[in-house]
Amino acid sequence: MDRMKFWQWMEAKSRVILMDGGMGTLLAEKGWKPPMLPEEMNVYSPDVVASIHEAYLASGADIIETNSFGGSTRKLAHRGLQGKARDINKEAARIAKGCAGDKALVAGSVGPLGELLEPFGSLSFEEAYEAFYEQIAGLAEGGADFILIETMMDIREAKAAVAAAKDAAQGLAFVVSFTFDHHGKTVTGTPPEVAAAWAYAVGAAGVGANCGVGPGEYVETVKKLWEYSRLPVFVYANAGLPGDENFWDPRAFAEKSKELALAGASVIGGCCGTTPEHIREMKEALAGVLSLPPSSRKETFLASRSKLVAAGCGGPLLVVGERINVSRKSALKEQVANGDFTLLKEEAKLQEQAGAEVIDVNVGLPGVDQVALMSEAISVVEATVTSPVSIDSDKIEVLEAGLKRASGVPLINSVTAKQGHLEKGLELASRYGAVLTVLPMDEKGLPHTIEERRAVIDSIVERARKTGFPMENLIIDGLTLAVGADEKAPRVTLQALEYISQLGCLSILGVSNVSHGLPSRHLVNRTFLAMAMASGLGAAIIDPTAPGIFETILASNLLRGSDPKALNYIQAQDKLKERALVEPGRDSAPKKEERKKEIEEPTEEKNQGPYFPLMEAIIEGDEKAAQLHVRDLIDEKGVKPMDVISCGIIPALEEVGKLYEVGEFFLPQLLASAQAAQVSCDFARERMEPSDRGENKATVVLATVEGDLHDLGKNIVGTVLRSYGYQVIDLGRNVPAQKILEAASESNAHIVGLSALMTTTMEEMARTVKLLKEKLPHLPVIVGGASVNESFAKKIGSDGTAPDAIGAVRLVSRLTERGDE
Repeated sequence: MDRMKFWQWMEAKSRVILMDGGMGTLLAEKGWKPPMLPEEMNVYSPDVVASIHEAYLASGADIIETNSFGGSTRKLAHRGLQGKARDINKEAARIAKGCAGDKALVAGSVGPLGELLEPFGSLSFEEAYEAFYEQIAGLAEGGADFILIETMMDIREAKAAVAAAKDAAQGLAFVVSFTFDHHGKTVTGTPPEVAAAWAYAVGAAGVGANCGVGPGEYVETVKKLWEYSRLPVFVYANAGLPGDENFWDPRAFAEKSKELALAGASVIGGCCGTTPEHIREMKEALAGVLSLPPSSRKETFLASRSKLVAAGCGGPLLVVGERINVSRKSALKEQVANGDFTLLKEEAKLQEQAGAEVIDVNVGLPGVDQVALMSEAISVVEATVTSPVSIDSDKIEVLEAGLKRASGVPLINSVTAKQGHLEKGLELASRYGAVLTVLPMDEKGLPHTIEERRAVIDSIVERARKTGFPMENLIIDGLTLAVGADEKAPRVTLQALEYISQLGCLSILGVSNVSHGLPSRHLVNRTFLAMAMASGLGAAIIDPTAPGIFETILASNLLRGSDPKALNYIQAQDKLKERALVEPGRDSAPKKEERKKEIEEPTEEKNQGPYFPLMEAIIEGDEKAAQLHVRDLIDEKGVKPMDVISCGIIPALEEVGKLYEVGEFFLPQLLASAQAAQVSCDFARERMEPSDRGENKATVVLATVEGDLHDLGKNIVGTVLRSYGYQVIDLGRNVPAQKILEAASESNAHIVGLSALMTTTMEEMARTVKLLKEKLPHLPVIVGGASVNESFAKKIGSDGTAPDAIGAVRLVSRLTERGDE
């Protein structure tokens, strides 16, 4: 079933559509036990799987999911079944399809791999793609009506899964669902609006939220998914564990589903802990409730992992910073060629601070591996600023490398209207979820007259529409030519901008080209920019630090009606003063010489002592800089290694923890900072005298309990604990209770941490805690996982739980300090 037929099927229902609920708990009730994987039941007990599907269908489900959540090659490899991935998934789809018949649709369930992609983990994009490919191919062959990529926490992993779906199940509709936490974001920091914009850009048939939290906490999430996706919204929340004080019983769960429908959900079901009874109650509660049509917003959305930027529809000018370009006369070229990204990071920060909303990245150096260089440069920029990126190259393979590495919805800058080149650009933008910039240049070369330019623009729009490419994600360059070479060129460009606006498309210009070869270029650039904005310009590639450019944009936005009530203009007055453009007679800005002196001669108080550069590097997650600063402190300035740890590294980590807890930092920043701290700490310990080294803070044994293959959260906790100086013994996943006991005893562990994601393995967690408490009664045991809460942790006799890695560090610190008393 393709996307259009899927939407037609939904529209024909003319009501909220019901999806099924949890699978694992019901499988356990019918005989499934670890170490067998739930997916193996498709082969060894197909009747059991079918009976669960039938129960959900009898309860009123319109969509049932295949029993294939963990059916990727990487998950099945833990049982040596990676070579049978396609067959197992095919059987899962065949069983579900046999039950559904023409009564319901079958969603081919594709869950996460449980590993972090580069640069935060070791898994490459290509490895993730391959792991998903075999699974999705099997689901398609088995008869799945559409692919449901679910419980995604990393938008890049979702991107790999979608690419695999487009290749392994060509033409089949797919839906992407993300897991959001109590802060309303994924663990990697992606908010619903970014997930929604990307799902639309990548051509999904729907976008969703599942697992993670209960239905009440997903109401606001659904509102944002609906508003920004322009797609049908799926939501299937957790019910929790029966008997737990936070458990959502079927009636309460069903009542809350009404709010989800009013918030914009078109498809509602259940995740962990839900049963056919939950679906039956939901059917009754939602009887006669109509689903909202998808949102009709028309802006162009660009996004980083954590930030959405809108352009068009009469809004303010979108500013794309142009300074990261190796063709410029600066030291950037030499540094980038040598793999040094110090200046690149500084340029990214400088431009974002100056008002750039998108950071353009051009690494088109001759004689270097531009594919590898673009991939690394995109990672560096994304780790440095929160703004979306623009991938700048005229080589398709370089653009694709940047698209694979970028998070969110990047800008492709750019392709031409030449036959084949435009089509390849449209294909790349659709495949990875990006906005495409097109230069109106075809086989005839530069169109110098407005008639020629209009003809090429018409061709671009027609060819894009023919492929089904969304017009919101198409940006057409008006072509800026040097006025010094042709005094008529700017007028043609302005006419082209007016024409692009009339077509309802967003326009963009590389503004500084107009002044090429002229003196006082900044004056020409900002004057031309004001004229272009008056002609409908939607986005500009400029140097945001150039004199007067910020002021020109503010005033032009105001004068053309893109700044309602002059709010942006008024709010920017302090920034205008900082740039030394104040009202006549009032010179409140510091003199240039004073500012220079302040920068060159920072006070001890301002820089928080000699440890400030190290702390800053750790907070920014810059391993190389952190290493250099530690080396400088110890080898050059003679600071004692222990003082470096206690006065520089630990305070930096504490600041990172605070930023994480208040929602300013997310998993990528947390891991980067932890790794920088770990490298710094290792270097400092190497420089210590043997008598000064002492012992690590404490030994912590970590393990995911038997039957559970999910260990992403455990791995993150381990990384952060190590950065704080704890000795971590990680036993991995699917670990028997006896092995955990033996490891804790042999290592004289100070604390044990247990993890479980699935509700079905939380019983094993309880058994493991009981065994540890019986054999090692004085040993603290902490627990964690998606469905673990305080009441469950207390109920099974553990010593506590924490909602995230920073909370786990604080809990470990508290328990180990108590044990030392």
